[in-house]
Amino acid sequence: MRQARALIGWCVAVLLLSSLSLGCGSDGEPATPPAEPLTTAQLLEPGIYGVGYVETTLEDRTRPTMPNRSFPGSPSRTLPAAIWYPSAQLAAPSLEQRDAPFAESAAPAPLVVYSHGFLGNRRGGAYLAQHLASHGYVVAAVDFPLSSFNAPGGATLGDLANQPGDVRFLIDSVLEPSTPALQRFSGKVDSRRIGATGLSLGGATTLLVSFHPTLRDPRIRAALAYAPPACFFGRAFYATAKVPLALAHGDIDAIVPYEANALFAFQQAQGPKYLFALRAGSHTAFTDGADILFGQMANADDLGCAALGWALGNDPAGATFPESLGGAAAGIVAGRCPLPCALGTRNPPAMSPRRQHALAVAVALAHLEAWLRGNDAARAWAEERAQQENADLLVMWQR
Repeated sequence: MRQARALIGWCVAVLLLSSLSLGCGSDGEPATPPAEPLTTAQLLEPGIYGVGYVETTLEDRTRPTMPNRSFPGSPSRTLPAAIWYPSAQLAAPSLEQRDAPFAESAAPAPLVVYSHGFLGNRRGGAYLAQHLASHGYVVAAVDFPLSSFNAPGGATLGDLANQPGDVRFLIDSVLEPSTPALQRFSGKVDSRRIGATGLSLGGATTLLVSFHPTLRDPRIRAALAYAPPACFFGRAFYATAKVPLALAHGDIDAIVPYEANALFAFQQAQGPKYLFALRAGSHTAFTDGADILFGQMANADDLGCAALGWALGNDPAGATFPESLGGAAAGIVAGRCPLPCALGTRNPPAMSPRRQHALAVAVALAHLEAWLRGNDAARAWAEERAQQENADLLVMWQR
């Protein structure tokens, strides 16, 4: 008892005499002060590495590609791949250098897999990949066989259930390279620090490979989904894996409506979880090149809706693809899924694609730094500073 009273008295004395706001632990030592949050400007600053880039084609001979309209199918899955990585050769920020030497000081580097959206391709998140590579990450992406822009028979939603397997195969291919183009990554990637991210249908792929009871890859340690169609993933879907999740979604998204998808997903998922709502953010502006292609448009979803309407109108699997994901046993629910691009609704003016890219980059680096590298200052940005510094960002979170 005397020892306990002495310890309490010592702590009180330290607190009264010190000008610092320190706590006392049970052993009488001052507690570690909380990390000073990173700033948005720091997160947007390019890292210390150059950006290396390599392309190759992978083939998974263990899984087939299903028939798709005029396409008869294939006994294997062909996956054109792109990988960004930290390079020892510095250049202008975000300038890719093909086949540049790997920066040895970055090894072992965390690995992040990017999944593109419907009608997209492996370079759909190039601006994110370049920024992450400059900060010491390896970022890998493939063209999914049947949902990419160049899919044989035309892009379809019906192959979604097979895309998590493509992500797993890509991870295997980077960790244990079997093609000459990927040999540079042998022994340079940390298999214990793997993240998944993606946009739209690729965001749904990210959720599937991170949380689905049977399709998930247990090596994934952090998930970040941009504007994912998630209205059919119920609470049971997220229950079998405790993976820190970040959702980033424009609140006027015309293609994947915000409340029925991102907000619903945040409510269903278990913590740690974060929802970054971009005020006046659209869907299409998350794509690479949107700042150039759509920078003069009032809302990039005007064009996105036109392209999507044509593609979905020709996709016989478009309305039934959730049924292939495992049903109620996998946590797939009927959901309240509004149709994309409501007829007769004029899209309101949106934030500029350049601004949307900046917020997407800040969210990506902060979430991955926090949960793959244990960077408390990055996590503090999400929890304390992100909304304070950015009036066009609403943040909800729960650990």
